[in-house]
Amino acid sequence: LSPDGRCHPVITWGNGTGSTPSAYRSLLGLFASHGFVVIASNSKNVSRGDPKPMLVGVTWVLEQNAEPTSALYQHLDPAHIGATGHSQGAVATSQASADARIFTNVPIEGATAQRNLHGPAMFFCGTLDDIVGCDGAARALEAVTTLPALYAENVSVDHGSWMSFGGKPSPTYAAVTAWMRVHLMADDALRPWFYGETCQLCADAGWKIEQKNMAP
Repeated sequence: LSPDGRCHPVITWGNGTGSTPSAYRSLLGLFASHGFVVIASNSKNVSRGDPKPMLVGVTWVLEQNAEPTSALYQHLDPAHIGATGHSQGAVATSQASADARIFTNVPIEGATAQRNLHGPAMFFCGTLDDIVGCDGAARALEAVTTLPALYAENVSVDHGSWMSFGGKPSPTYAAVTAWMRVHLMADDALRPWFYGETCQLCADAGWKIEQKNMAP
């Protein structure tokens, strides 16, 4: 945490069915290395419960932000909270996005349509995914009316291979992290990755991109 008083945005994470955060250590560590505070439930069924684990995590970190004895005290930015997760965690991410505290969300391999979003969304899927497929991400994009939204299909990955890329840095990791930086950190230098008809991902043969309300 920054000693200079800077407040950090938050990302709440949802695991796939039967998984725990340790299975996603490299991605969550990447988020943290960019200055996000990451909260990730140990639940193996993050779409279940009332309230759902991803939102319980948000409530907890915000309580810590207000607690003088906590290491997180006044280190968080409550106005900039993102949600992302994989598979069942993607479904949970879509569910969590109905909460007014969630400003942006990125469901990974399992988006569901959500009409009461509170900020920009990126719906990710892999062309080779024969478990969930891309239909959910496409329907999620269709459900968006006025907010910025991006359908991002990586043509080279399946349901889980986006987490590794032949020993090379994962393009999915880079895209999700960049999306969070743009929308939670106001990193305008990365905005051309996603916005405008000639966006960087739009011109990349490794991606199939559809945009809504994403003028430069």
